[in-house]
Amino acid sequence: MSAISAFLFRRTLQFQPIRQLHLTKCLYQERYFTKKHEWVQIIDTNKKQNEIRIGISDYAQRALGDVVYCELPAIGTKFKCDDTFATLESVKAVSECYMPIDGEVSTVNDKLKDEDDLINKSSYENGWLIQAIIDDKNKK
Repeated sequence: MSAISAFLFRRTLQFQPIRQLHLTKCLYQERYFTKKHEWVQIIDTNKKQNEIRIGISDYAQRALGDVVYCELPAIGTKFKCDDTFATLESVKAVSECYMPIDGEVSTVNDKLKDEDDLINKSSYENGWLIQAIIDDKNKK
């Protein structure tokens, strides 16, 4: 091997790209997205009543900007599909969140009362909005 080819061989070894694969927890959790940028995740199918968790997509939270106020419904409130169930107020705008399916609110994310910015920090993990029980007519 000549001196030039040895030099080039050593230089190309130094600059080889390192390939890495990163898997996140979100890849393992199945979520369904609406056209209005809400996401729905089925929580537990073992119960007699199917319960879902609803939040907004990462795209929606980036478009909103820093969320400063979040108005959520009371537990037990029933909503029809496409009803407004939450209002998010940000520095840029006020946005409404629409119910993707008929259901009754079973849990509200209480962390959002003290930390509205959880929606921006972790829209898929800690920044979810409500949990709802799906109406029987939706189960098929």
